[in-house]
Amino acid sequence: MSRPAIFVVKATISPEREAAFNEWYNTQRAAEASRVPGCLAMRRYEAIPLDSDHVGAEPWQYMVIYEFESEAALHAFVHSDTLKAMTRDYNTRFAGAGERARFTYRQIFP
Repeated sequence: MSRPAIFVVKATISPEREAAFNEWYNTQRAAEASRVPGCLAMRRYEAIPLDSDHVGAEPWQYMVIYEFESEAALHAFVHSDTLKAMTRDYNTRFAGAGERARFTYRQIFP
């Protein structure tokens, strides 16, 4: 049985670039994600600072999750010219204005 998989990008962005970053992600990047084969959804989140023994400190301001229909679709995206072009575009717009890290996960339950 094929299970969903996700591609996660966590990022920080400098205050002077933050408005442009959010506008670009919510418009252009969302439109691009909707055209990626096998990508079911793109969702963005902003970190919530909580004072609790039950949560760790989050060094990233933002997280975007791209949900794929299968691990095979995620694999195809990660190795695609589309992701290379998306990365070049991001670097052109925001290189030096923050940091980012990428992660991939497969669904294991249910």
